[in-house]
Amino acid sequence: MQNPNPPNEPWGKLRDRNSGDPSQSPRLSLVAHCVDVAAVMQALLALPTMQQRLQVLAGRPLTSLDLERLCALTFLHDIGKAGAGFYSKGVAPDVQRAWFKAQPAGRTQCGHVSVVAPLFHGDASFDALADALGLQQIEQWLVCAPGRNDCDAIDLWLAAISHHGEPVTLDTLRHNMAGFWPTWKSSIDGYVPLHGLEQLGEAARRLFPAAFASSLPMQPLQSAFVHAFAGLVSLADWIGSNTDEAFFPYHLAPDDTQRWHVACARAVEVLVAMRMDVEAARQLLRQHPPSFQSLFGELPRPIQEEVIHSDMGSLVALEAETGSGKTEAALWRFTALFLAGQVDALVFLLPTRVAASAIYARVQRFCDALFSDPSCRPTVLLAVPGYLRANGIQGEKGLASFSVLWPDNENPQDKPRFWAAENSKRYFAGSVVAATIDQFLLSTLATKHCHMRASLLLRALVVVDEVHASDAYMTTLLHAALERHVRAGGHGLLMSATLTGQARARLLLAGAEPAVARQMRAVLAAPAAPYPCVSSSASGLRACASSGAEKKVVRELLPHLANPAAVAERVAQAVQTGARVLVLRNTVRLALATQQAIEARLGAAHPALFTCNGVGAMHHGRYAFEDRQKLDAQVEARFGKAAFKSTAPCVLVGTQTLEISIDCDADLMITDLAPIDVLLQRLGRLHRHRARDAFRPAACQQARLLVLTPEQRDLSPLLQRGGARGTGMGPGSAYENMLAIEATWRLLADHGGFPVLSIPVDNRRLVEAGVDTDQLEQLAQARGGAWPEHFQSVLGKRSAQAGLATYCLARWDKPWAQSAWSDIGDKARTRLGLDGVDITLLEPWQTPLGSTLHDLSMPAWMLPEKLQTFAVQQQDSTPHELKFCVAGRWFCYDRLGLRAQ
Repeated sequence: MQNPNPPNEPWGKLRDRNSGDPSQSPRLSLVAHCVDVAAVMQALLALPTMQQRLQVLAGRPLTSLDLERLCALTFLHDIGKAGAGFYSKGVAPDVQRAWFKAQPAGRTQCGHVSVVAPLFHGDASFDALADALGLQQIEQWLVCAPGRNDCDAIDLWLAAISHHGEPVTLDTLRHNMAGFWPTWKSSIDGYVPLHGLEQLGEAARRLFPAAFASSLPMQPLQSAFVHAFAGLVSLADWIGSNTDEAFFPYHLAPDDTQRWHVACARAVEVLVAMRMDVEAARQLLRQHPPSFQSLFGELPRPIQEEVIHSDMGSLVALEAETGSGKTEAALWRFTALFLAGQVDALVFLLPTRVAASAIYARVQRFCDALFSDPSCRPTVLLAVPGYLRANGIQGEKGLASFSVLWPDNENPQDKPRFWAAENSKRYFAGSVVAATIDQFLLSTLATKHCHMRASLLLRALVVVDEVHASDAYMTTLLHAALERHVRAGGHGLLMSATLTGQARARLLLAGAEPAVARQMRAVLAAPAAPYPCVSSSASGLRACASSGAEKKVVRELLPHLANPAAVAERVAQAVQTGARVLVLRNTVRLALATQQAIEARLGAAHPALFTCNGVGAMHHGRYAFEDRQKLDAQVEARFGKAAFKSTAPCVLVGTQTLEISIDCDADLMITDLAPIDVLLQRLGRLHRHRARDAFRPAACQQARLLVLTPEQRDLSPLLQRGGARGTGMGPGSAYENMLAIEATWRLLADHGGFPVLSIPVDNRRLVEAGVDTDQLEQLAQARGGAWPEHFQSVLGKRSAQAGLATYCLARWDKPWAQSAWSDIGDKARTRLGLDGVDITLLEPWQTPLGSTLHDLSMPAWMLPEKLQTFAVQQQDSTPHELKFCVAGRWFCYDRLGLRAQ
């Protein structure tokens, strides 16, 4: 334990800072805290994959002198804590009050970031303080090369000082100089800031002698390197600040002199325990390399063999029909790259929380099979805020808001394996991460700790599933994130049922050299690309044999989009034939109306109705996470591969949540009209498993798709906002581009040219005709009237979305001196759909599906925008229904999910 009251010594951490008299609380000296953080940085820089990425970003190899100087700058990341203002938080309350009274100073003096301004911009009276740290000497370590967009040593140091997640530059410090002189020029309770800085400077020179002794300047470093370094310092600070027994406790060493050697050894142990250091798992795997069949129980398909070819390049696109094994292909590519030492982690990105939750279970099973030794098995976590799922264990919020309990884990030394899952900002410290796409995009937005997110991602294979599902705003962010990742030497895999040539070329050329982009753009953008195919800027387009037999789909257009009773009648007819029926609606409102109409037609107790825990249920995004897990499992039990012999009819009503990552095979599908790429994704849930063909009812031997359309053929009324409220189509809805809807309707109605849809043979043609911008422009001109204006509106909105996204980017290609920004966190959360509201119930309630809810996540749009915080005001419940009031509005949660009353 460190001395609770070391005389005249700056402190870095205080155990009970909020106690009545913090001066009596055990503390860790500032030198000891900086030692811990620098030790973690040294361990991070030693990781082979991380070092590879940093050398690419630097534009040159990193020397041992470079690494020592980086650790020295990391050691000096908390110089602001040597100020009297920060020190005042550790003295007796009356002493602090007296100091504030004696100084023309406010509470801003107590910080430890902006207060460093006088050290970098001060007048001659601050020279002694700067000299104590060796500022002039550090400035000579690295000097900007004339005419280059590089960095200097002060940029590197300021990147380290920015460890709280927002960039600090000389310009931002210049604006913060006024008023900070008291924290450096006054003493408090016998403590003198100059002496504190001298202690730090002396410790830095003692621990990193070569960094200060050598007069050899560092070779130029590219600006992107500084951004990555900033993220790593944030990570090192976060890890080194953890005083848990398994990390860096107060009593780690008897004194500061011995702490460096002990902390260095502990840092290596911690990274191994966290599974950021995965070399042990890699060496075991190399001794007994797995086969595809040993991992997945079947021989590899053509696309799965193609994605592991070494000449594919770092960014690859995989286009194949739904159900063709793209997920297994991604996991197999990760296995190959991991064995080759090219990646240390896997990040699997999905469009929705439901899809991410579903894929998490699959990657957990994959990791259990791949890494048979639990002692070095990588950390597997679900990166969805509030879900607290890691390594197959469900966490619980502790009594304190910052604590998390892992009840099934009894080994305290295993806590580092769960560390990444306990805070959304550090999700990507996990080794295998199932996440929503927004978590990846936050790494490139100007939001707090975006640099740490991005730096952690450098070591990962980033898999983006359902690429086509993104709008212009998210696509722009995705392109920027991929560009940053590829330019650092990172690996990525894009997966989609079908991409247009334009989209494929734009994404795959992210980060490519200009000469490569010019050469490959036309090749990658070819509208007549083979299908299925694997493509990259290195290999071009490669055709792959289809994974299964051609699927012939007969479609029928029904003008019943707004007539749930008519839909229920068709469902009843299908049930009589023994069919498993999947009904996919564009909105939760339509799905609810359809479920109620089917129950009215068949009877609420009809055995064909989909049930969970014995009660009728649906599948959409407004169920609590605990219920969604049960629903996913039940959908796979009733409609998945294991139930292929079932002859019992079943009806499941849902929304887009059923399109992705859930194993679901329907004999008959009824779906709303939607863009053709979306419909092709949904078709992947129709006649999905060939093994079931022998057990399908006679009426469903032919795959049939019933498409619900508006009653009137003319879609022009939907061009106006609110023209088709509740349909999920038109401005302000899920599918705003009505030209894509019109093109899809025409393609489906063209029975003369295409009496039967052939999947996957027709996929490429359908997508190019139904989604390609040039094709839609021609359609708008042909329709005339308000359609050309709608096309321009769509383009204008895309351009505005792309412009907004570009404005919000945290650019790694800009020098650190130009990287300052104001955190756009709230705007980003709203635009990415992350502005959900978590509310805590007044008392726990057991749902009809058998889950116990303590809290519930609600979409922010359901609540008044003017309110920032929400609390349950009233709550009434029965075994069947929960009613609660938030912000004066009543809501209901029952077997059909959450809805407003």
